[in-house]
Amino acid sequence: MRKTALIFANGEITPAEIELVRDQAFDTVIAADGGAVAALRWHYHPEVVIGDLDSITPEIRSRLGNAALLHRPDQELNDLEKALQYCRDTEVEAITLLGAGGKRLDHTLNNLSVLSRYDQWFDLTIYDAHSQIFIVRDRWQYQGAPQQLISLIPIGAAEGVTTEGLAFPLRRETLRFGRREGLSNYIVSNPVQVTLEKGLLLIFVIR
Repeated sequence: MRKTALIFANGEITPAEIELVRDQAFDTVIAADGGAVAALRWHYHPEVVIGDLDSITPEIRSRLGNAALLHRPDQELNDLEKALQYCRDTEVEAITLLGAGGKRLDHTLNNLSVLSRYDQWFDLTIYDAHSQIFIVRDRWQYQGAPQQLISLIPIGAAEGVTTEGLAFPLRRETLRFGRREGLSNYIVSNPVQVTLEKGLLLIFVIR
């Protein structure tokens, strides 16, 4: 059995996201600093809280009980990256992430950049208030409802992008950040398949 973790980052977390994970079992629950506040709000008790811990007030500390508080003051890394490094070091294989976005846009973009450095270490499931986000380097397949929205956003350039099952197909085309994206395509047949020859795509499945 692969080792699984639920990570709470310090972004916005809605009831819809909690419902998606409520019935799932995880080997460990980890909070990236201020994500501990969100975890407690949604009645999760993290086993590990990691980061510079500037968000952990005495009141929050008392509510965390026996959680391990791992002080990592390095300002070159954000708290989410510290949590990902901890998962890598403890041989976690699959991560479900809540709270990566939804507050400051610069934090959201930075978190997505960080995740793109670690996606090859983990099977990542990323939720925000409106979508499930996948980081794709080569091939992606998905079964969804007809008309469900799918957006393809390149990080830098994604070359040789080909799609099947979407209303507006791509055939070995290049998507480039700042020049061409694949916003609000939608499913017309299953399975949906996306392949790319080079680069990195963020695929947003809109709920």
